[in-house]
Formats: sequence, C-alpha cells, structure tokens
Amino acid sequence: MKPLSKTLVFSVLPLLTPLAAIAEPSAKPDASPVENNLTNKAIGSSWRASEIIGTDVKNAADEKVGKVDDLAVDFQSGKTLAVIISTGGFLNMADTLSAVPPSTLKYDTEAKVFRTSLTKEQLTKAPQFKADQWKDQNDTTLIDKVRVYRDSIGGDITAADNSAQNERDADGKTTTPGDQGNSDADLKVTKDIRAAIVAADVSFNAKNIKIITLNGTTTLRGVVASADEHATVLKIAKANAGSATVVDKLEVK
Repeated sequence: MKPLSKTLVFSVLPLLTPLAAIAEPSAKPDASPVENNLTNKAIGSSWRASEIIGTDVKNAADEKVGKVDDLAVDFQSGKTLAVIISTGGFLNMADTLSAVPPSTLKYDTEAKVFRTSLTKEQLTKAPQFKADQWKDQNDTTLIDKVRVYRDSIGGDITAADNSAQNERDADGKTTTPGDQGNSDADLKVTKDIRAAIVAADVSFNAKNIKIITLNGTTTLRGVVASADEHATVLKIAKANAGSATVVDKLEVK
C-alpha cells in the first residue's frame, strides 16, 4: 500500500479555515422550508473542520444518510477533495464509509444538517470502504475513484482552470459529466481513461478534464497546458478507449 502523501491530510486539524458568517439565503416563494434553508457556503473554503465532522447528512426525503466522518484535503491548493460519510446504517452495510464530492452537499441552516441530492442508488456507487480501512486508503487511488464517481453523476471535486468552459456548460447544449452513460461499458471507458491520465506526467488541469462516455462515444472537454500536452492526453484517451470513439473538445490554455 502506497503511504499517504504529504499533500493530502485525512485527519483534519480542528481549524481548517476561518469561520465566515453564514448568510441567510433569500427565500424562494414556492420553495419548501428545506430548500429555503440551503446555503451556498462551499465546504473547505469557510468552515471550521470541527463544524463539519460529526454533522448529520440527510437526503431530500429527510432520511438520515449518515454523518460526516472525515475530510480529504489538499493543503497545497486549499481544496477539500472529498467528504467521508458514515453510510453503513443507511446502506445496510455495517461500518461502511463513503467518499463523495463536496459539491453533493449543502447546509440546512435551520435543521443544522447537510442535505444531499444523491439517491440511495447513486450513493451505493460512491467509493466505499470499511471504517477500519480508512487509514490504509491510498490517497491517489481514492481521489481517482472520487473523480470517476463525480464524472458519472456530474459536478466537480476540484477547481481546475476550466472557468470559461464551465460557463458554456450552463447553456444546456454542451455534453457535460451529467450526460455520462450508466452502462458497464461506458463507465469502464471513462474509468480507464481517467486512471491513465491521472497516472501520466501531465498538468493538474489535464488530470481534471471532463471525460464523458455515452453510447460508445467519449467526449474530452477541459483545458490543457500546451499543444504537446494536448497531443499526449488525446493519445492516452484513444489508447484506453477500447472501441469507443473519442471526440476532442480540449482547449490549450
């Protein structure tokens, strides 16, 4: 088992970042009480770790999914890469932890819990391990698994320099991670390409490009550092795509 790198710290210090005041969101007239109490406060940017760890997590049906057990944090970039939730009771799997992207959680200021839109089926597909195996998790492998999971449900766990492209994603006309196919073949292609790119000697942005496979067609979208890196990433994708067709939508920074 590869030792944890100094970049990732899984037992977070009591004070992660200064605590910012929780702004009360403006209520939507037709929204439910739960929706009106969801904040846009980003986990990992203005929370104390002690506030997050131990907080209950509930789904849209107000069922308790579990509680936040720990965080995976990149101290170099200051990003929270994954939230570790104890989900054993909810999934009927004793002592099970699930690693999910921070973007899948929002805070309910009235109930003082985190809300997740993840369904039980989606949660069962998240990277999971027994509680007593947490300290043995390989940092790179875990985050790679969370990236693949993120791609299958949509959303980001990092803030790569893809801002312009993210704005275009919002128009509803572009292939996004939410379009990822759920077939075993499509998921395998995305996972294989992601693993190969993460293992390659490429930039942080290149490791975080969007990889979306749907019905045997894989679309690559995101920002790479140079023309040479563009060629490298494209070559890796084609070598690991199997019979899937690769559509190149990458941009050079």
